[in-house]
Amino acid sequence: MNLLLVRHAHAEPLAPEGMIDADRALTDRGREQCRRLARTLHRLQVPLGTVVVSPLVRAKQTCEELLAHWPGDRPEVQECRHLAPEGKVRKLVNFLRGLNQEQLTLIGHMPDMARFAGWMVGDKRSRIHFAKAGAAYIESPVGPGRGHGMLMWLVTPTWFDAI
Repeated sequence: MNLLLVRHAHAEPLAPEGMIDADRALTDRGREQCRRLARTLHRLQVPLGTVVVSPLVRAKQTCEELLAHWPGDRPEVQECRHLAPEGKVRKLVNFLRGLNQEQLTLIGHMPDMARFAGWMVGDKRSRIHFAKAGAAYIESPVGPGRGHGMLMWLVTPTWFDAI
C-alpha cells in the first residue's frame, strides 16, 4: 500500500469570539495552495487512489479544492474520524486496511500526520514536519504498520512551482 499524506491547507485562525476549532475554513491562500498541490501531484504523476479525509471543515475543504483541480476522474472519498486531531493510530490503521486499496491519500492535521508518518517509517518520535498543504509519499509493500513504510519524498508549498 502506498500512502500520500497531506496536511490541510492554510485555514482561518481561531476567532476570539469562541469559534469551534472543527469549523475553521480554508482561506483564499489555502485554496490557492490546494490548486498548486493538485498541479504538482499531477506533474509528478502521483495517483491519489481513494482519498480518506478528516471530518473537520478545513480538511474536507482541502479535499474538495484538491479534487476540483485534479485532472481526470474524481477518486472515491471516504471520511474517517480517526484522522481528526487526537485520533488513534491503531483505529486508523484498521480503517485503512479495511479499504483494501493499493493507493490511498490521507488528508489530516498536525501533529497527528507527523506522528503517523513517523510511526510508518519506524519511530513516531521522529515527527516528520508537514507544512500546511505539505505532502509526503510513503511506500509500504505490506500495508500500514509500525516501521513498514519508506518515506520517498516530502514537499512543502514553497517547492510546488520548483518541481
